[in-house]
Amino acid sequence: MTLDREAAISGRFRDLVTGPYQVHEVIWDLFADHPDRKRDFLYRAELTGRDPVVYLLSARKPVYEGNVWNILSKPFHPVLQKDDLLNFRIRVNPVVTKTEPDPDRKRIRHRHDVIMDAKRRLNEANSSFSMSDLVQQESVRWLRQRSEKGGFSLYEDRVIAGGYRKMQFSQGRKKNTISISVVDCDGVLRVTDPDLFLQMICNGLGPAKGFGCGLMMVKRTAL
Repeated sequence: MTLDREAAISGRFRDLVTGPYQVHEVIWDLFADHPDRKRDFLYRAELTGRDPVVYLLSARKPVYEGNVWNILSKPFHPVLQKDDLLNFRIRVNPVVTKTEPDPDRKRIRHRHDVIMDAKRRLNEANSSFSMSDLVQQESVRWLRQRSEKGGFSLYEDRVIAGGYRKMQFSQGRKKNTISISVVDCDGVLRVTDPDLFLQMICNGLGPAKGFGCGLMMVKRTAL
């Protein structure tokens, strides 16, 4: 999806996309053919640059009748083999789920930002650290922990993780505040299991897929 030139000039785009939740609503509307429809798409929005663009991977073609976006669709049928080398780009929500007791002695599950968790531990130990190094280290660790089930292995010295930030926004009419941490990762991987890898590509990696995380974009490369 690319922004229509006239929409960019007139400012209609900025009126529609005022925050992360509004982007979420715009994308969902493209696939809202049924009120009970479950999400069957992934997306990554790059809206802050000169040429706003949204990348989509979906089981169905998006349906759009407006005049803000130009949508170009093409089939996605990659042929992958074991040991294929691929460049990748992915925006992730690097969290882990921990089970903890609450005041009523019930065990409940909470999601924890791995970067903030690591920062807290280092602060408690009075250890010095670089935030950029911490983002790099913990993001690569998070990817590595999911690589085997995702059908790939990382060339860790070729992975760059950065752009760590928190997105906070209110969700719909309920006005529930949502906070999502995101990191952008680029690098090189090797396909270890083509079937698992394709399944991961289509299903996405990690949480917050409905808010623009988890879509891994790949292209062939060589070392």
